[in-house]
This record gives sequence, structure tokens and C-alpha cells, in this order.
Amino acid sequence: MGRVLGIRLWLHASWFLVAGLAVWATAGAFKEAFPRLPLTERVLMGVVTAACFFACLVTHELAHAVVARRFGVRVHGITLFMLGGVAEIEGELPTPAKEFAVALVGPATSLTLGAVFALLWRTASAVGWTGVEGVTFAVAAVNLGVAVFNLVPGLPLDGGRLLRAGLWRRSGNFEAATRTASAAGRIVAVLLAVIGLGAAASGDIAGLWYVPMGGFIFLMARSAGHAPAPGTGGALAWPDESALRARRKGHVRGSTWPDVPGEAPGEGHLPHPQWDPRARRGPG
Repeated sequence: MGRVLGIRLWLHASWFLVAGLAVWATAGAFKEAFPRLPLTERVLMGVVTAACFFACLVTHELAHAVVARRFGVRVHGITLFMLGGVAEIEGELPTPAKEFAVALVGPATSLTLGAVFALLWRTASAVGWTGVEGVTFAVAAVNLGVAVFNLVPGLPLDGGRLLRAGLWRRSGNFEAATRTASAAGRIVAVLLAVIGLGAAASGDIAGLWYVPMGGFIFLMARSAGHAPAPGTGGALAWPDESALRARRKGHVRGSTWPDVPGEAPGEGHLPHPQWDPRARRGPG
């Protein structure tokens, strides 16, 4: 769909489902917050909110890609799909410090965006711009949610990569650090699924979204737990080229999370790479 900073952006068909749900959900929320607004204005606010979320998600992923590129890693592109975004990055991050930097910049970017939109919300609220107030509040909340969720210490979330980098630096044992972060990620995944089922049982059907989210994170965390250490024939890898081509055609196969709001799909942002000893790619 185009290039930003020389990085090609791809939009998977499943993302349009999320965009539609975002418009529907936010328009409904705006009805409760601003009952006097006409339907057309609420829908327009929902569309603008979804577009802002899309831009923020791209910015989150670009932050990962740009920092990785500064470390000499080649970035082929970014694909947005139903559960978030995935960066196509080639190469290795051979040190804990570099992995820490690449992982941290995503949540830091979302946090910054959340703060900026929060300031815009305060300004719009003071001036009385109802439409701008609603949109900026929603986008600020989503970005803050993405930042917090992605900092949860468990692979494949950014927080899991931060945890692994810290343990790796402390012990010098990459494999042990990866196993610990992977186990933490699986615990997070189970808790998400339990929360989703509990919410659904109490009447909140939307809570069921956390069940597939938890399942996805569980599979990714388990896959990440088998990662070979950099320099031993494997690399921190994104899905291979055939998987990426399949994703663009409508068949999603292993990737990152979401940076889903509510994030939704962070994303979360939510999470990030999978390991493959046959590939030579790096995290974004």
C-alpha cells in the first residue's frame, strides 16, 4: 500500500474486519458519552478514531523497524493484520542491549503517542470541541493500553523480550533467559483466556476476544521458547517469505501480536517474532 521511511507497508485483508469493529465499537461508545450527537457524526468520529489507531499502529511498528535498521539490520516491510502488526526484518540482534533497545522503543512510542493525544483531549475538552474530544480521548486510551499490554513480561510481547534481554545480560545464558520468558508468556496467555471466559460468563460477550488472543500468545510463546542463541546457526526470526506471501493473500500464519486495542489488537503491538533456525531474520 506504499512506503514510509523506505519501508514497504502491507495491509492484510483481515485488518479491515478489525477496522470495521473499531468503527462500530467506538460509535457505540460515543453514543453513550455524547447522546445528543447525530448518528452520522458518531460514525464519522468512529472512522477517524480507527484511522488514527491505524496510524499509531504503523508508527509503533516503524519504531521497532527503524531502531533495528540503525543496528544494521535490513527491514523488508511491515504487514498489518487482524491481531496487530509484523515486521519483516533480516539479520540478528547479537547482544542483550540491542534486543532491549528494539523491544523498548515500541511501547515507548505508544506511550508518547498516548500522552500527545491526552494533551489534545484536554485542549479539546477545554475549548468545547465535542467531536475532537471524543476521538482524542479514545486514541489516547488505546495507545496507553497498547503500551501497558506490550510491557507485560512474557514472550512474545515486547515486555517478554525486555525480560529476556535482562536475564540474558545478567546470566550470560540466552537459552535459559528465553525459557523463562517463554514460560512467563504462556502464563500470561492462560490468564487472558481465563479472563475472557469469565467476562463472557458474566454477560460481557466481547470478553471472548481474549480467548483467541490468549491462544495466539500461548502458541507464539511456546515457539519462542525453542529459540537458538544468536551466532549458533539460528536467528531471531520473523515468518519466512512463503508465510509472508500467504499472509498478504489472506492466509495468516505465525507472526506478532497485536498491538491490539484495548487495546485492541495492541498491540498491542501485541507481540513479536518467532524463532526459526533455518531463517536469518531479526526482531522488529
